[in-house]
Amino acid sequence: MQIKEKIKIIEKYICNNFEDWDLEDPIAESYLDDYQEITGTSETDIKAFEEKFKISLPHDIKDLYSYKNGSKFFTILPCLIGQREMAFSLMSLEAIERSKEYFQNKDSLLSDFPEYFTSEDIEAMKDSRINPYLFNKSWFPIAEYCDTCYLMLDFDPGQGGKEGQIICYIHDPDEIIYVAEGITNLVDMIIEMIENE
Repeated sequence: MQIKEKIKIIEKYICNNFEDWDLEDPIAESYLDDYQEITGTSETDIKAFEEKFKISLPHDIKDLYSYKNGSKFFTILPCLIGQREMAFSLMSLEAIERSKEYFQNKDSLLSDFPEYFTSEDIEAMKDSRINPYLFNKSWFPIAEYCDTCYLMLDFDPGQGGKEGQIICYIHDPDEIIYVAEGITNLVDMIIEMIENE
């Protein structure tokens, strides 16, 4: 099944189960109408994005964006991050570009913030798949939750990780968490969660 078909399953699930995720009714609030008007991005725009940031987007990310260039206020990535339920909306390529002007636009290690992270905090967050940064120019936010938490594409993975993996930035207290090997893996995890309900 293509990622587009899997996202359609999630769309239907959210419309029927929005209350379980503490969301407003996407039909009553017209979020679904707005979402349905969103088209996919063109190959030309994807290529321009890659050239601007000197990256090569994973094929499944390109497939996702060729279906929908963002989702506005409509949730298409409801995730369990650690023990927390987070209902993420997909950011458009333009929104990602804007966010890179002020977020994940520099390289700063966790250890650069001793006022926020003790050595014990850093040790507790240690994950061989993720380099020990709080901010990294090679991390690209692709989905947001409450304007403070972001799913990000990681193009600078740790030794145990893989380029293009999905990680999560959680704000207050700040934390970086490994989520999935890639967007397809994440979507498959969401589908599995839906099927098990």
